[in-house]
Amino acid sequence: MSFSIPERAQLKGPNFIRKVFERGIGVPGFISFGIGNPAAEAIPVAVIQDTIRHIIDTSALELLQYGPMQGDIKLAEQTIERLVMKRGMNREGQGLIISIGAGQLLGLMPRTFCEEGDEVFVDAYTFTSAINAIRNVGAKPRGIATDEDGMLPEALERAAKEGKGKYVYVIPNFQNPTGITMPLSRRKDIYEVCRAYDLMIFEDDPYGEIRFAGEDVPTFKSFDVDNRVFYAGSYSKTISAGLRVGFLFGPDKLINTMQSLKNNCDGQMPLITQRIVSVLLDTIDYDAQIQHVRDIYKKKCELMLDTFYKTGSHHVQLTRPTGGMFMWMTMPDYVDCDAFFEACMDHKVGIVPGAAFAADGVTDSHSFRLSYTVPSHEEIVKGMTILGELTKQFCKA
Repeated sequence: MSFSIPERAQLKGPNFIRKVFERGIGVPGFISFGIGNPAAEAIPVAVIQDTIRHIIDTSALELLQYGPMQGDIKLAEQTIERLVMKRGMNREGQGLIISIGAGQLLGLMPRTFCEEGDEVFVDAYTFTSAINAIRNVGAKPRGIATDEDGMLPEALERAAKEGKGKYVYVIPNFQNPTGITMPLSRRKDIYEVCRAYDLMIFEDDPYGEIRFAGEDVPTFKSFDVDNRVFYAGSYSKTISAGLRVGFLFGPDKLINTMQSLKNNCDGQMPLITQRIVSVLLDTIDYDAQIQHVRDIYKKKCELMLDTFYKTGSHHVQLTRPTGGMFMWMTMPDYVDCDAFFEACMDHKVGIVPGAAFAADGVTDSHSFRLSYTVPSHEEIVKGMTILGELTKQFCKA
């Protein structure tokens, strides 16, 4: 017996991130700059352990039952209060969904709003899970050209004029994979294009509070005057990825529609993980925890850059992130990047080819994503020294 699997349900292209991970497993001395996980030392393990014991001791039966479909009410209020007080958002007419990480929201947005054949406008290189989530409902992620400030408004407008777009997906802070932060003027230009062509904006901001250099840039949601922005955030990067607690803040009526669809398809989140986050927000200095994460990533990012500049080819370009978890390395056009990737793997250094993040399925990218969060300082120095020496061999300078 054979069954036909719809094209929309099939992942498109090779999974380069998994490829790097699988090839590095069990290899002694392998250093991976390909894993986009938070640093182990950034997770407040002891405090979380104490919190779990406390809530089990005091609320075990409640936590072992089904929870409310809309999520933990107190956590929702704590989250909204922080968005208003710390991120400058207006709560009037807005609602909030608590989700299984921000990743669940990547699928919920196109499931709610996209018909087959609709387009979602994304950066030419963007988060792989967002690309797949759009494709898996039969919609098309359409890559929009970018520069050092992010998505180009004029390129977005050209695409929007065709009338197939439903929304813009953007990671404005410390973008995955490039590490770029979009300045305020560019955000406002993008917003005006969306107003002109009646496009919604999905603002994915899981790294937004992990800024370790420069000044905060206002979110799209903070200047959303006509209710077209959905703001997605997460506690995964600031507290614990394994707890899988994210949220979506947006126009109340549309949030209610999304919540109903989520209820029908996914059910409720585990109450225990929500309660852990809620109690932590009440009992720890959350801003101090975020600062702890920032300090760790700042040191690792600077060490990665400094080591490469001492050892690598001056023909190679690296973005200089001001926060987040990633940077983007671009090789000269004449370099055989497939051969360079294999050379890195042969020398026990894992990096992710840019093709993994190409919205339009481009396979000849001359860029690579590097993550500085997981490796130790010693591994960063060793791995980036190897990487730098290889760039000199391939760039001949």
